[in-house]
Amino acid sequence: MADIIDIGLVPAAVRRGVTFSEAAETLTAFPVSAVAVLDEREDRVVGVFDGEDLLRGLFPRYLGELRHTAFARDDPALLERCAERAASEPVEAYMHAPVTVEHDSSATHVAEVFLHCELDALPVVRDGLFVGMLGRSEFCRAMLEAASR
Repeated sequence: MADIIDIGLVPAAVRRGVTFSEAAETLTAFPVSAVAVLDEREDRVVGVFDGEDLLRGLFPRYLGELRHTAFARDDPALLERCAERAASEPVEAYMHAPVTVEHDSSATHVAEVFLHCELDALPVVRDGLFVGMLGRSEFCRAMLEAASR
């Protein structure tokens, strides 16, 4: 495979400084499970915001520490307060460090990166600048299609 850019990258990204709410809207508008967070000027990836980050904003922070929650009942008022609190916070408070792949990476390298990170979508860059998001499922689908030719 010459170029992973041929797989069909998704332009899912937000700028550093947007709110959690804006990042959540962008995340849910695209068919990938993560969006790149870009710097203000050069389209450099400074972070990734994904479904796990979204959950951390929508639910109480202590939830990540618990290992068993079958006893817990939903508290609509608490969940509403969590969502309201997170809505205006900057995306930087929730995003995590980016893991990127170059647009001309081999399929083997992309597979290795997916296997060693917890992200289901990776920012693809060219010379350090954002090109698009590559979803794990889309990558696997392209690999299956290539293998069946």
